[in-house]
Amino acid sequence: MIISKEKYWKNVRKEKCNNNSFLIYLDEICLRSDQGNDIKLTEQLADEVVREWNADGKIGTIKNNFYTKFSFSVIDITNKERKNVLSRLVDYGNCDPICYIADEPLKLHVKQTNLYDPLISWAEKFFSIQLNKGPGLLFVKQPLVNSGNIYNYLEKLDNFHITAIHELTKSLGSLFTCLALYKNIISPELAWEVANVEDNFRIEAWGQVEEETLIKNANFDHFKELVKLLKMI
Repeated sequence: MIISKEKYWKNVRKEKCNNNSFLIYLDEICLRSDQGNDIKLTEQLADEVVREWNADGKIGTIKNNFYTKFSFSVIDITNKERKNVLSRLVDYGNCDPICYIADEPLKLHVKQTNLYDPLISWAEKFFSIQLNKGPGLLFVKQPLVNSGNIYNYLEKLDNFHITAIHELTKSLGSLFTCLALYKNIISPELAWEVANVEDNFRIEAWGQVEEETLIKNANFDHFKELVKLLKMI
């Protein structure tokens, strides 16, 4: 746990604590989370956290850096918070945008069908579920068995993977697109295309708005960081 607000250490290093985990040391002090828990990370993730804590800046700023913030949140997650994350992910699956395909315009309908149908087929087979589709105007109710099957799969994952999947699902807006990426069924580029098919269609039809482009670029940068993170855990 960090008490001081100012950087007080000279050296940051990782130290192996078992075959798969590394601790982070600020000089001779072990880095701990806000709740006082040891920060045990994979080697790649530990390297990124070491890099962030080697940088100049106040402790509050360092703790808000991408990899440190992620690591602290995972280490400190409670059982109640974990269950809430699992429930939110199941909720995404019950109203996943790949189940909503526009009737018109025809060009968008064809594009969505070509992108979404393979993901729907994969998700149905992977989870042993059925996904109902609709035109996007009204909520499409999914079979009750879906929630249980999705939850049972996610519940087996550790907190690092659950948290990363949650963040990626929020970034993509789709649980099934996220999990297809997670299982290496689709590439990051295709996942991003699926997530932005409507926006891309609108841009093709009406052109880009500078402010929206800046936001989209920032969101894409965040998505790429999450994909990179996924490979480290």
